[in-house]
Amino acid sequence: MSIDIEEVTAADFSKITLEKLPHLKIEDELIKLGGEGVTGVSFKKDALKAAGWKYHELTSYNAHAEEASQAFNRIREQLMKGADKEEMLDNLKAAEV
Repeated sequence: MSIDIEEVTAADFSKITLEKLPHLKIEDELIKLGGEGVTGVSFKKDALKAAGWKYHELTSYNAHAEEASQAFNRIREQLMKGADKEEMLDNLKAAEV
């Protein structure tokens, strides 16, 4: 599955818009890739952690917008390559943020 999503910027986390922002599209793709429902949400958390997001799940991305945008863009690269979930986690962990 290869996708085309815009690059995430730190400013995206404070935008108010009717358009779906890139990080929300990435979250949706992660949940789908992980298997929907609880399993998908769990995979999304694992992928964000592997990509360098080190904060609690209740921490707003806007609180650490630069780190969040970097983590989402690492995941975006994997999604654009068409990585499956195991390959994605392996590649993100290998990059060691």
